[in-house]
Amino acid sequence: IHTSPCGMSFCFQVSKSQKVIRGLNYYIGPTIGRYFIPEIERGHLEQRGSKGRKVSKQQRRSFDAKFKLMAIKAAEATNNCQAAKKYGVTEGHVRKWRVQKERLKNANTMRKAFRGPKSGRFREIERRVREYVIEKRKEGMPISRAMIQLKARELADEFKIPPTEFKASLGWCKRMIRRSGLVLRHRTRRTSRTSLVQCLPSDFKEKLLSCQRYVHELRKKHHYPLDQMGYAGQTPVHFDMPSPVTVEKKGKVPVKSTDNEKNRITVMLACLADGTKLPPYVVLQGKTIPEEPTPPGIIVRAQEMGWIGTELMVDWLKAVWGRRRGWLRKTRNMLMLDAFRGPLTEPVEKQLRSMNGDLVIIPGGMTNQLEVLDVVVNKPFKDTLHKKYTEWLPSADQAPTPTGGIQQPAVPLLCEWVLQAWDAVSSESIINGFKKFCASNAMDGSEDDVLWEEVLLPGGVCVELWQCEKPVFSYFLEDSAQLLLTSI
Repeated sequence: IHTSPCGMSFCFQVSKSQKVIRGLNYYIGPTIGRYFIPEIERGHLEQRGSKGRKVSKQQRRSFDAKFKLMAIKAAEATNNCQAAKKYGVTEGHVRKWRVQKERLKNANTMRKAFRGPKSGRFREIERRVREYVIEKRKEGMPISRAMIQLKARELADEFKIPPTEFKASLGWCKRMIRRSGLVLRHRTRRTSRTSLVQCLPSDFKEKLLSCQRYVHELRKKHHYPLDQMGYAGQTPVHFDMPSPVTVEKKGKVPVKSTDNEKNRITVMLACLADGTKLPPYVVLQGKTIPEEPTPPGIIVRAQEMGWIGTELMVDWLKAVWGRRRGWLRKTRNMLMLDAFRGPLTEPVEKQLRSMNGDLVIIPGGMTNQLEVLDVVVNKPFKDTLHKKYTEWLPSADQAPTPTGGIQQPAVPLLCEWVLQAWDAVSSESIINGFKKFCASNAMDGSEDDVLWEEVLLPGGVCVELWQCEKPVFSYFLEDSAQLLLTSI
């Protein structure tokens, strides 16, 4: 409360950032109407702002262990507040030092902080690992933290250090990187274009329901057995499959790579609704197939751009789809494909029609909602390939490329990785993927709970499953919307 010379009393508020007022000397400021506004002379306000905008005229101070022990002794004799006033520190400092009392007693009297050791317990292992990282990075090999852990465990076995003493954990790896002057570098794109997350189309609800309704109508009409309903999709596999981050020396900006970013193959994966996995179909970049023998159980072809066009799609139908179990009986079958240009041609439709098959094309932009392989297969498949490539990189003893990069893995070895990654995909995940797609669920609606926790009904109505008075497919059949797809 301030009283002006004319006898008027009024209140004023100091902002939160101006907490301490010393030597208040007011004088009458400008008048607004019949009220007077006080003004505080500059220099009489000590500002202590928030953490974002600190204004402090005091220099930061550091205290050694001897000073801290003296403050602790005073606090034990009186209290924390009295000790803080006596030694000119805050009460929080005294509380913190009392917690560290035992460590301060055992420390050097000149020690001012506990920042951890400058070197780890196993110095020789860390030195050898650092040399290994620098050597491999000169060759352009990306080094992940998992590779550092593997190398550290190998060195621990060499030095006969039991796993109970040294586990090479992720925490040790992070500390070792910091102590050794290394950092994690993230890979960036060489082009200016950024990678965009796939966005669902505005009419995705109508496309979703129409596609699932179309599949349901085909099943109701032809009664496909589970081993005659299949899905096939192509996925690119790059020769350069390392982690998007690598360990590099601190302060180094350009990060060398393996020069294999553009080298890739295309793999066509196909599976059936009963969990059966058909042989992988690999397309190499080039005009001829390498002479090296490939492992059995995989089909290898070559194309100049590494794409699956109409000719290779017809070849896939003959070599893979036409040789599945029960193909001799020419049982009515259904094949689902994603919307790439290969199957959208007359020769492909004609070949599938001759096999007594029905073609279903997934609408564009609905990959992450409807494609079985994209939902449940591609992620574990590529994770296994990445693991195989990471394990192979340190043991790759080959001459470098003319530009100093790393030679790409041989085609037979890459085919073995594809087979092992395909075998690692469980049949249960494929079965669940078909049910999520709504392609193999029970026709009476008893397995509708596998679809979603929420169901989109025609008209955009979103309801919980327990609110449906009849099977979900009944709602689909009652809607008279035009089907997006047509049967062959």
